[in-house]
Amino acid sequence: MKDAEKKGSAYLHGWDFQEGFWHGPIPLARPGRGARATSRKLKDTPGAFHGKLRCSVPGLPCIEFHTTVYDLLDIGVAIIHVDGASGGPAGVMAVIPATRRKHLRAEFPFELVTSVAFLGGRMKGDSGLALHDYIEEVLRTELTSTQIFAIETAELSPEVNIVLSEHFEHLSAAMMEWLAAKDAAEMYESELSQPGGDEVCVAA
Repeated sequence: MKDAEKKGSAYLHGWDFQEGFWHGPIPLARPGRGARATSRKLKDTPGAFHGKLRCSVPGLPCIEFHTTVYDLLDIGVAIIHVDGASGGPAGVMAVIPATRRKHLRAEFPFELVTSVAFLGGRMKGDSGLALHDYIEEVLRTELTSTQIFAIETAELSPEVNIVLSEHFEHLSAAMMEWLAAKDAAEMYESELSQPGGDEVCVAA
């Protein structure tokens, strides 16, 4: 993929818990109705968001995901629970905006994998190493685009897995919009705090 094509783009990488491998990268299209509904819930949240987010796929029941979203210095993180899942969360997702890459911690791949384990997310065999190495390689080679890593961490029914995948896509688009809006607001406040930033020129 050419650098010109990647710049300003966003790609979703999905870890399949059942099969133990990565899907993607999947280019994210323009946000659909589901993502816009999620965006409306996130946009007025000054800090962390915690609440129920609904998602549906034609032909399958609508599912409520108990979702917590955090805005950290370098990334956005979401922890997703679903009723009926045993142990820890059903999924963990990290959104790394291209505009924040300069702040990204070198230890991020290791921290994400260990966080999944700490939260009680299930991993089969040596999947922790596969998660770490894949994320590290993507971040080493893809420097100009937003990267999203969505990790399934529970054994769910095929139907719930399908809806969870759709929720990952809606939530990732909403989180990108939310993080971008917060960055823009912080930049505006920073400009106002500069000497003369809030002065108004009045004609004599």
